[in-house]
Amino acid sequence: MAPGQQALRETCRAFMARLRGRALTPGFLGGPVGPAASFLFALPCLVAASPAGAADTCEALPWAEQAAAGQLEAIPAGIGGELAEGGVVGRLILQREQVFDLSDPAQDNALFRLANGLPVLTREQTIREQLPFLLEGEDFVPLELVEAERVLRSVDWLYDARVVPVRRCGDVVDLAVVTRDVWTILPTVSFDRSGGESSWSLGIEDENLLGRGETLGFLFTEDVDRSGYGAYFFDPAVAGSAWRLNLDAADNDDGHRLNVHLRHPFRSLDERSSMGLRLTVDERIQPLFDAGDRVVEFRQETHSGEFQLAGSTGRENGNIRRWNAGFAWWDYSFARAPGPLQPAELPDDRSAAYPFVGFETIEDDFVPIANLALIGRPQDVHLGQRLAGRIGFSPDALGADDGRLIFEGSWRDAIRPRESIILSGAVSVNGAVTTSDGEAENVFATIGTELHYLQTDSWRFYAALDGTWTEGLTDDIQLQLGGDLGLRGYPQRYQQGDRRVRARVEERWYASGEPLRLFRWGAALFLDAGRAWFPDDPDDEEDGWLANAGIGLRLMPTRLPTSGMIHIDLAAPLRTGGRDVDDLQISVTLRSSF
Repeated sequence: MAPGQQALRETCRAFMARLRGRALTPGFLGGPVGPAASFLFALPCLVAASPAGAADTCEALPWAEQAAAGQLEAIPAGIGGELAEGGVVGRLILQREQVFDLSDPAQDNALFRLANGLPVLTREQTIREQLPFLLEGEDFVPLELVEAERVLRSVDWLYDARVVPVRRCGDVVDLAVVTRDVWTILPTVSFDRSGGESSWSLGIEDENLLGRGETLGFLFTEDVDRSGYGAYFFDPAVAGSAWRLNLDAADNDDGHRLNVHLRHPFRSLDERSSMGLRLTVDERIQPLFDAGDRVVEFRQETHSGEFQLAGSTGRENGNIRRWNAGFAWWDYSFARAPGPLQPAELPDDRSAAYPFVGFETIEDDFVPIANLALIGRPQDVHLGQRLAGRIGFSPDALGADDGRLIFEGSWRDAIRPRESIILSGAVSVNGAVTTSDGEAENVFATIGTELHYLQTDSWRFYAALDGTWTEGLTDDIQLQLGGDLGLRGYPQRYQQGDRRVRARVEERWYASGEPLRLFRWGAALFLDAGRAWFPDDPDDEEDGWLANAGIGLRLMPTRLPTSGMIHIDLAAPLRTGGRDVDDLQISVTLRSSF
């Protein structure tokens, strides 16, 4: 590279650094110019600073103008995957948008301007830490652009994201990463009433502390089981590294809880290694239920932990294969709790310590589709297969109360036989077999299927069916049904058993508007059916199969973290099972999807 060109490139680099995330001065070109214009001014500089001969072949790519203007919703999701592979990544131009788009007259008001000024805009470094596989000078792989969008959409402190090729100079492709923040500093107020039981929480949190993507929160909660105070912290890049840290602690009226999880995850499908350590201490009063009522209480103390190493060959012909190995342990101990609800016998204490090995395969086939789990926003639907398994052995010599073969496995696949149909199926099994007597212990086997029928942009039909079979349940575990566990027309934990079947059908409507520029909304007509039972218990025949019908309202905040959608449901039971049930169940719950 000629010295003059090198100097020009350094000048441009300094120019970009000054523009990044900042507006130009009011006197520049006679008036204020925002980040969008800054991006446009930078493009000629980038062209001039390209390798010799490249400037003559530079071309602006589709969607460059929209990216420069920060018009995130105007850019189709996954558009970068349409380019041919080849060349190298040039510049990553980060276009970070505030919570409210003040270029939209409907959002340019005093309240929204104030809202934009209070939180710290997500730092460039924070966004770059989410994209370790998308680096300047690396090979240009269109699939990585699609994955980058998927990664950014998965974080709660961004409303949405696009990663778009904006210019090609020979074999150099410049990329724009367009993101929009959400409001992350807020009091957390939650009220949940489902199945005749209420729970609520009150606290304060910031899910993007100082623009670093960190979460810090304090919470007081009260639900049907317990009340207490808690605090939690999440760091997605400890000291700027690839390590992530989760801390969660609570002091409840029936005990305490502490979770520590430090991990170096697979941050992309092509990443080659992972490592993690998790420790948990949990002490509580554990209830058992019958017809929605507490019938037994005992004190349960749990200690568990796991260390894991994993490796991968990366993406090969659209498939990712991973292997893992590690060591895990858990200990469950039980004691009598104060009060009248004493068990006839306490559950047996049990413990295990064991090495394990496992595997995972993932088919790289994702497609963004709006109006599924989220309203008006794309959801990354995995259309490929995912298969995982793990097996370990806990011998008496490592301090276990009994030798155990411990296993878990899962399979899921989704297909799209027509543009309007998405059909998925899943199977999972986990549990243990004791070596002393060859008996199953807490073995769970579940099979399920889901159907999405995309009738129009606003109307979707949804159906789901799942069944769970268990063997060798210990006395501290129940399968339950009712309320938010399925069957919205019945009290929480209305039925119990070691077998369970649930079915749900919904006709969903997704509204196109965004009232007050603060939320999106939708509605659903639904029918639930199901049953939980013990095959050998003749009393269960009295309850039999249950069903309810209802209507629901869905509210999804658009300027707040995407981790919650408010469900307001009215459901009427169609069969009481011989027990007193209210004619109408009203539930207000916070869920992660429609």
